[in-house]
Amino acid sequence: MTFSKNGFLSGATSNIASITMLYTLVSNQVLVVFSFVSFASVVFFLIILAVDKPRFSRKQESIAVVGILVAVAGLFLASTSTVGGIKYLLNDSPINWQFLVLAPIMPIGFGSWAYFSFVAIKKKSENVLTVCLNYSLASFVVAVVAYLFFGLHFPFPEFTQIRDSYPILAGIFVLGGVTIALKSYQLTSGQSRIEETMVAILANAEVIPLTLLSYFILGEITMEGLVGALTVFIGLSILNSARSE
Repeated sequence: MTFSKNGFLSGATSNIASITMLYTLVSNQVLVVFSFVSFASVVFFLIILAVDKPRFSRKQESIAVVGILVAVAGLFLASTSTVGGIKYLLNDSPINWQFLVLAPIMPIGFGSWAYFSFVAIKKKSENVLTVCLNYSLASFVVAVVAYLFFGLHFPFPEFTQIRDSYPILAGIFVLGGVTIALKSYQLTSGQSRIEETMVAILANAEVIPLTLLSYFILGEITMEGLVGALTVFIGLSILNSARSE
């Protein structure tokens, strides 16, 4: 296997963020998770601006910023649907404010994952399979280290029940999503960083399919979820329009 530094870093940063996310979810801080993860695309765009220094016209930059902010606002609004909507957030949301100290790890980690993936595919022209294998290697290393430090007092699953296999299924779906994101980076034109930012937004927009799954599987739907999903696509449309300016 060819070693990919950026592929490995993408896996490391992503899984550090994932462990933080899982710890926050186990503590019933669902809103903290999805609202902060929605800012990963902002982190990605800021890294692009700081490191790559792409050339945007003033109008292009303004449209891109508006598009990103609208999309992120949509993701945040959709995330409130996971806990019962804005009303629940304002009145009854059991947010443990101590988790806000850990929360920035999630957007920074997932935003860095998007950036290192972009560098590996678009700037280093590495193979998708190579990047995926290095991503998986880093994931394994981070998981083992995390288990040794934090998980030894938890019983290891015996796989006697179907639910014991859920983490494995989740990992398979995550790897599938990573592969699609890498392939998407490969298909971008490379003429600007607008397309790559759109990929980063969609790659971190898991709350949108979660909203749809909640409707089709659980029969649950909220106005915030629908409006949030629509707002995300409006933001992406605005962002996409910056390419032609």
